[in-house]
Amino acid sequence: MIQRSSFPISLAFVPQGHWTQPHLAIPCLKAWLEARGFDDVEQMDLSVEAFDHFLTPRSLERARDRVHARMGLARFESATLPLSEMRAWRAASESAASADALIAGVEDAKRVLRGTDGGGARGAEDAGFWDPDRYVPAVRTLYHGLRLVSAAHYPSELTPHNFTMGYANDRSEEVRAATEDEEQNPFIAFYREEVLPRLVERRPKLLGLSVLYGSQLVPAMTLGRLVKEALPDCHVTMGGGFLAYIGDKVMDAQILADCFDSIIFHEGESPLEALAEALRSGEEDLAGVGSLAWWDRRPDFAASNGGPRAVRNTPAHPIKLDDAPAPSFDGLPLEKYFSPALVVPYDVNRGCYYGECTFCTLPTVIGPGYRTRSADTIARHVVELRDRYASTHFNFITDCMPPGMIQDLPERLIERDAGITWWADARIEPKAYSEEGAKRLYESGCRKLLFGFESAVKRILKMMMKGQSLKSVVEVARNCTEADISVTFYAMVGFPTETREEARETLRFIEEHSDIVREVSLQTFHIDEVAKTYKEPEQFGIEVLPAPGDLALYHDYEAERGMTQEEAAEMFEEMMQAFREKLPLFSGDNIFYFMQKSHYFLHLANGETPDSFAARCAERTRARAARGAEDDLEVRPGLVAVPLAFSYSDAVRTLGDPLARAARPDFLTGRFVADAERVAEERLPPLERKERVLLYDPGQAEFVELRDGGRRVLEALLRAGGLGAFLDAQRARGASEESLHRVRGFAAELHRLGVLHRAADELTPAARVETPNRPGAERGGSTVRS
Repeated sequence: MIQRSSFPISLAFVPQGHWTQPHLAIPCLKAWLEARGFDDVEQMDLSVEAFDHFLTPRSLERARDRVHARMGLARFESATLPLSEMRAWRAASESAASADALIAGVEDAKRVLRGTDGGGARGAEDAGFWDPDRYVPAVRTLYHGLRLVSAAHYPSELTPHNFTMGYANDRSEEVRAATEDEEQNPFIAFYREEVLPRLVERRPKLLGLSVLYGSQLVPAMTLGRLVKEALPDCHVTMGGGFLAYIGDKVMDAQILADCFDSIIFHEGESPLEALAEALRSGEEDLAGVGSLAWWDRRPDFAASNGGPRAVRNTPAHPIKLDDAPAPSFDGLPLEKYFSPALVVPYDVNRGCYYGECTFCTLPTVIGPGYRTRSADTIARHVVELRDRYASTHFNFITDCMPPGMIQDLPERLIERDAGITWWADARIEPKAYSEEGAKRLYESGCRKLLFGFESAVKRILKMMMKGQSLKSVVEVARNCTEADISVTFYAMVGFPTETREEARETLRFIEEHSDIVREVSLQTFHIDEVAKTYKEPEQFGIEVLPAPGDLALYHDYEAERGMTQEEAAEMFEEMMQAFREKLPLFSGDNIFYFMQKSHYFLHLANGETPDSFAARCAERTRARAARGAEDDLEVRPGLVAVPLAFSYSDAVRTLGDPLARAARPDFLTGRFVADAERVAEERLPPLERKERVLLYDPGQAEFVELRDGGRRVLEALLRAGGLGAFLDAQRARGASEESLHRVRGFAAELHRLGVLHRAADELTPAARVETPNRPGAERGGSTVRS
């Protein structure tokens, strides 16, 4: 190994990405650089650090006060509530009802998800993570905490799965403006308080930012701008999947040149090493660094407008994966991920061995080319990582595992007595996933596989060039299920020319095979500039429309026949509703297990089978629906009640309409759809005034709306001490059996909603929430106490 003199390098995964396990990009880069002799490589997961920072009592107190100052409920006094104000009103309503409870409960919720609330070690059997009645309220608490943070920076929205602002991320001028907007951008203060002081003290010569998703673009540019201001001699480079798509366009946007110095395209190991070596040697001309686009800031090479000149270098040669070391997670805040056990990501290959699907672009952006590690290398690295990080749980990162690897890797893992559990993406390969092959996969630790199913319509599958039959889909899924490997299907709605009936054919197929499909990851079809559907639109019967933004990756389109994009969005909702009714993991609040990456997998790794876990979910949903009006029902302690001028449930329903959702930045693309807001305003009527009461239950972390009469009944139940005592008192006053029957029906509904509970069934007492007498508190807010 060549030993370089100290040259401080910092690598950062910027917000926002999933919060349950580390991302793989910078651990691979750190390991590569250290193996090449760079002895001072720091890595930071600023995404999970940001989540941990925002979800603290101090940050939530600041968010609560900021929401009240910016948009308290008193400002919504008009006769109607139009769509343009509905999101703000909902945010203000939720904040008024839940803020104090969230401040009081957020740390306990984090402990539940991290498995540190039990009496033993992290993830012990008594940890709340394993108990759905403790896990689900904890997840909700953290989600609602992020809604409070989002409300403080309205109209921005930060979730565990996305980050959007009132700016479009497909327009460079808006991206640049977003990096300076202190009202909307929560990461400016986070970086100044938590990140910049560390970087200024460390003074890295090279800072690498990983940008895998569109939701990370503004946070990355924000950090880059702040670092360039504070440390002008630090070279800021960026890379990652999203920039592999739009990096060339970013380099055409000189307005962003003060946010970074270079972009590395595709695979980062070799280019980053060459860049670090060039900078360490004091070179200003970076033309020799492969796969690099950079701003040449030398005065003699300025662009025609006097600014820096964009330079694009030739591609670097891909590395041989077997020569790459195992990723290093040293220095990451492993204790901050929201899981009770570390799930170690590991890349078994790069690219896709199939590479024919007409909608897919991953083989292009993950490149260059398809390469895989040998099964021997994978097994050796797995054992090394298992011992180094004391974890037996792995997520094999692969677009799809090749048939040979499916056969070889289990044998190598079993031979080495790896003793791990793992999950991965996969492709339908009947010969590889035979009955015996599936059993061997299970023996090697495989507990969950996600297959690219997409559609049950042969015509659509042919257009997609999937190369699979429905018979083989069922055969593979059944073999895996019978081996106790959980099966997830990736599915798509709205592929060009697909009709509603064809989409429903896919839905029926999944419903008919719900005994072998546990989860469905459903997406609406989008066209990006790398896919064959964009390059050859005439083959798919579509006309691709021009994109308005200079950074645009995704395009709207018009189809000769089949569903429009709006109709596909409606069909998406129809299919998701059917999944909630048919798939136990999607029923009610069980869907949180699907939404938190690796959480369902950890239950499988802990001894559950797909059948037993599905049965638990189904029973939990059934038991809640069967709750009745028992005489020992009591009002749950700590409920917070806030009077509202409009119906909260009507607002939630309207905002969930596909038209209203289209008026926000798209979940996948982060862009604003042209005219979507105007169309939604025209077609979705405003809300009329309705006197309502919004309850927040801190014990279950749920919002419940009541009419004012319902609130009075609730208060009467509270005064009586329970349902039985209340009914006895009403009988003594001569109430009719009909009226008592109505009260019982109302009580049963409140029981199903969690507002009433049977105290004897509670494992732990619910939190009591007092509304503090602070200056500027929402008028009319009250606390229902027991």
